Amino acid sequence: MNQSPRRTLAFGAITISLLASGVFLGYPLYVIRPFRHQGPRELAVALAFIQARPWIELASVVCALVALALLWPCETSRPTRIAAAAGGILVCLFAVASRINVFELMFHPDTHPAFATIQDSKIDPDDAMLAVKLGGSARAYPIREMGYHHVINDWVGGVPIVATY
Repeated sequence: MNQSPRRTLAFGAITISLLASGVFLGYPLYVIRPFRHQGPRELAVALAFIQARPWIELASVVCALVALALLWPCETSRPTRIAAAAGGILVCLFAVASRINVFELMFHPDTHPAFATIQDSKIDPDDAMLAVKLGGSARAYPIREMGYHHVINDWVGGVPIVATY
């Protein structure tokens, strides 16, 4: 194969790998965010991306590495090789980042909730609450706070509970 078409093919493969890897990593992160409305269709697409992402990322890494192997023996300038290697490295970094579940990092349980009496709290009267009553003790958790943590580990009436929303 002539070196110029090989270079073009290699750069095209790296570019497509980088775009696919970036979209499959970025789109679910964009859609599934706290305090952002998600439509049912975009959420379904984001979840489908998450399911397909390991295979897309693997294919992107293989494609980028093969493209780099095709490009390297060509007579190319140093900046061209650096750009191609940077694209390949980015594809690999996107693949590694896709294995991190950022939603588990975002929605961590509040293991030390602070409580106040209703008179001392600064809760808006219209705020929705999740209430738990056990053994004569009661707790109320503002949905606004639960929307961030999603899980509160607590004790109510001497019983350990997990309040979730």
